[in-house]
Amino acid sequence: MIDLEHVTRKFGPFKAVDDLSFSVKKGEVLGFLGPNGAGKTTTMRMISGFLTPTSGTIKVCGIDVAEDPVAVKRVIGYMPEHASSYPDMTVLSFLNFIAEARGLFDSAKEKAVESIIDQISLHSVIYQTIDTLSKGYKRRVGLAQALIHNPEILILDEPTEGLDPNQKKEIRSLIRRIRENKAIIISTHVLEEVDAICTRAVIIDKGKIVLDGTPQSLLTKSQNRKALFFRLPEYQAQRGKAVFDEFPGLEKIETIETTDKTVLYRLTPVRQSNPVGDLVEILHRQNIEITDMYVEKARLEDVFYAYTSSEHETKVEQA
Repeated sequence: MIDLEHVTRKFGPFKAVDDLSFSVKKGEVLGFLGPNGAGKTTTMRMISGFLTPTSGTIKVCGIDVAEDPVAVKRVIGYMPEHASSYPDMTVLSFLNFIAEARGLFDSAKEKAVESIIDQISLHSVIYQTIDTLSKGYKRRVGLAQALIHNPEILILDEPTEGLDPNQKKEIRSLIRRIRENKAIIISTHVLEEVDAICTRAVIIDKGKIVLDGTPQSLLTKSQNRKALFFRLPEYQAQRGKAVFDEFPGLEKIETIETTDKTVLYRLTPVRQSNPVGDLVEILHRQNIEITDMYVEKARLEDVFYAYTSSEHETKVEQA
């Protein structure tokens, strides 16, 4: 439903987006990630028809954005990071106005406004002016205006910013309910959003894609994905350390914490290995007690940092 092919956008000599290609299919919720200045907002503005690519093509529902941006806008619901509104309007009058701007009138308008008020839980504020709303409710009104015409394409920039945990849960549930018949792009710095609602994630840096895959596949890129922690009694620690030293499947052995009762070891396995079962068996066979053991959970934050930080650039240059 959304197709970008070799899209570049320049602002003078500066390339905000550099030869970007990806697609978003119906039913997908794409987490669009990257550090500040990576080109996310520029890309979303081009998809929405607010900016024209310097080169390359973007098609939305088969429509070339450069050739017919108005038609593209009709099928898109877009909530920018700082969604503009009319602060002196009440929520109800604003939503009625947006519905009419989207070509909905009479009973169709009434039905659309009532439906979106229900979906976004805006009943308690519909007669308040927008300037009196909390930041969280302003975000909800921004989401409501993006959804009011039931678009095929939904583009959301930081959709849960400013929302409390209950409100975030409601918005995530809503996105899960509606995603089957839409293609959705969510740009966010809150990486828990990706785990919670996205079926796929694209990470860009300096206008280029550095990673593209399911959230689960991205986690396999984490350097911490298989770190093992074994806590042993202090009086058996040296024997345990000898087991770890002799075990061929470990890349690194670190002593993390030592007390008068226990020693905690952090073990880094060689790539693509999972030696937990073997280590447990060997320790038990030698009557070495394991007082605690756990596997370090992979985190998207680690992957994000590893592929977008200056440290990553240094590694790439050295390679």
